[in-house]
Amino acid sequence: MGKLIRFLLMLALAAALLAGGLYLYAQPQQTLDLNYSDLSIKNKLADMIASRKLEVELTEPEVNNLLKKALAKQSSVRGEVEVTGARFTLNGSEWIADVNLLYQKRWQIGAELMFAVSWQEPYVTVVHTGTRIRQAGIPSEWFRLKPLQVPLNDYMPKLAGVKSIDFLEHGVRLKLGIMLH
Repeated sequence: MGKLIRFLLMLALAAALLAGGLYLYAQPQQTLDLNYSDLSIKNKLADMIASRKLEVELTEPEVNNLLKKALAKQSSVRGEVEVTGARFTLNGSEWIADVNLLYQKRWQIGAELMFAVSWQEPYVTVVHTGTRIRQAGIPSEWFRLKPLQVPLNDYMPKLAGVKSIDFLEHGVRLKLGIMLH
């Protein structure tokens, strides 16, 4: 009987150590938030006029703000996981977000989310393709964000609209056209 109790205590201790280790492993490595600044294309119009091209280039921080705004609107995932912070890194049409998550309103988790990006007029659509916590991949059944949609034409002057998009290494180039509605 004493051996069984000792075995059960050792098993409980091992389980507690494993749970504590997993909790420490999953902790966020950096403090992130969902604060963003609204995009103002009007500041870029002077550059567009000077270059005589109907193009606007958005920098990585500007795209980051657009995506954080879209993410803030749907920060809850299945009710038990909430995105509390993010920072996006652009690399062509594959984007990565370092995120802070809150599981069951109690446990903080740091993760890296991978996204595939496409232009489907009138939206830039950002689709979650994978999740990693440090180096460990997480099955998509456990955590999946709904696609983020950013309506870029909402940021354009009234007569201009986005015709096409080029995804650059650290930014996005918008090719504009005159929209007659």
